[in-house]
Amino acid sequence: MAGISHIKKLYLIFHGRFPSEKAAALFAAKSAEAFAERGLDVMVLAPRRLGRAKQTAFDFYRLKNNFQVVFLPTVDLFKVPVLKRLAFPASFFSFSVFTFFYLLFAAKKSDIIYSNEALPILLAALAFPKTAYEIHDFPKKNFFYAAVLARVKFIIATNHWKKKKLQEIFAMAAEKILAEPNAVSLDDFLASQSKAEARSKLRLPSDAVLICYIGTLRTMGMEKGIEILLKAVKSVVSCKLLVVGGSPEDVEFYKKVASECGIIDRVIFTGFAPHPKVPLYLAAADILVAPFPKNDHYEFYMSPMKIFEYMASGRPIIASDLNSIREILPADSAVFVPPGDGSALTAAISELMADKEKVSRCAAKALAAVVEHTWPKRAERILQFIR
Repeated sequence: MAGISHIKKLYLIFHGRFPSEKAAALFAAKSAEAFAERGLDVMVLAPRRLGRAKQTAFDFYRLKNNFQVVFLPTVDLFKVPVLKRLAFPASFFSFSVFTFFYLLFAAKKSDIIYSNEALPILLAALAFPKTAYEIHDFPKKNFFYAAVLARVKFIIATNHWKKKKLQEIFAMAAEKILAEPNAVSLDDFLASQSKAEARSKLRLPSDAVLICYIGTLRTMGMEKGIEILLKAVKSVVSCKLLVVGGSPEDVEFYKKVASECGIIDRVIFTGFAPHPKVPLYLAAADILVAPFPKNDHYEFYMSPMKIFEYMASGRPIIASDLNSIREILPADSAVFVPPGDGSALTAAISELMADKEKVSRCAAKALAAVVEHTWPKRAERILQFIR
C-alpha cells in the first residue's frame, strides 16, 4: 500500500443492473471487492433500475461484504416498448447527472472516482482530481472522447493493444495509461470438486467426453461462434457439448441450430447459471472452447473473463487465434484455431481427445500463467499506478 496510504475512499461508478447476469456487473462487483481488500472504503454507485436481482450483490456473487452499494435515481424506460430506443440514453444521461451531484455532496477531493462509464467520469473529472477511466471497448475519435481522455487523470486499458492505440490516436503519454487485463478469483476454481464429483452434482453424463462453452451466446448482438462450435461437434461423434449460459431467446435459437445439425441429443443447454456455479461446470468438463469470430471487438478490444476462468480451471483450452486472446494465453498453454474455421476446430477437439499428454501440459501452463491475474493482484497494480 506504499504511496496510496493517504487515499481512504474509492467510488466505483457502474451504469447497469446491479447485480445481474451480465459480465459487466460481475466485473464491477469483483473490482469493488478487490479494492476493498486493499484497505479502501469502497462505494459502488449504481442506477436504481428495474429488473435487478432480488439478492444483494454479496449473495448473488458470493462476495465478501466489504463494500457499500448506493442506488441512485435514473430514468428507467427499458420496460416501455414504444420508448425502447430512448431507454438507454435517458437512463445513462440521468444517472450520470445524479451521480455527479451525489459526488459533489458526498465525496472529498482526495477520493478516487473510478469508472468504465465515459460520461459520469468526465463529469466527475470537472470537480475531482483523482479520476480513473477504465476502457473496456475503444473510444471513437471525436470531441467527446478527446475531452474525456484529456480531462481524466488516469487511464486503465484492458490490453496492450488499446494502450498503444490510445497513444497513437489521441497523442497520449504512455505514463498516463496502465495496461491491465481482466482477472479471476483463483481460489474459487482451485477449491472446486473433482470431475466425477462435479458431474454427479450437476447430473451430467459420467462417462461422456464433455466439450464445454460457458458464457453469453451473443454479445451486444454479435455472434460468439456457437454455430461454428455446434457444427464442429457434429463431426466428432464421440463427445457431447455442454453450453452453459445464454438468454432464453438465444438458447432457443441455438437449440434449433443443433436440431438442424442432427445433434440435439448430444448438446446440453443449461441456460443462465449463477456465477458461483461456474467453477463446478468447468470442473465437470474435459475440454473448454472459446470460439470467438473475428471482428474488431473480439480481435482488439476485449479481455474476456471467460479465458481467465478457463485458465484457472485446470482444463485444456481451444481458443480462436485472436490478438486479444494471444495477449492472455501463452503460446503453448492452449490450442489456437483460426476464427470461424469449423474444420480446424473439429481437428483441435479430436487432437486433445487423443493426446492426454498435451491435455495435461496445456492445462498446467495455463494455470501457471493465470496466477498473476487475480482480482487482488489486479487491484494492487491499479492502486500503485494511482499514486
